[in-house]
Amino acid sequence: MTTSVVAFAQGKIFESFYIQPAAALLCCVLAVSALLAFFVAVFGVYFSFLNRFFTEVKIKYIILALIVIIAAGWAVTLARALAAKNQG
Repeated sequence: MTTSVVAFAQGKIFESFYIQPAAALLCCVLAVSALLAFFVAVFGVYFSFLNRFFTEVKIKYIILALIVIIAAGWAVTLARALAAKNQG
């Protein structure tokens, strides 16, 4: 578990995004997925907008977007670490 995930679990959402944006985004996606799964399991509610979303948007584009977001998150963290190293 990363520091960003720990901060997210403790309710420090903005701090989690500052530490590692990609991990915080993944935590947000997983939290929404867990909430939707809870509603489906407990109440039997099926969300038809999910079918429409996945038929209109191809899975490969979603995976590509996630890869770009993760790479950008690591780039931000790396740039921040290099800037801090050069300052002091």
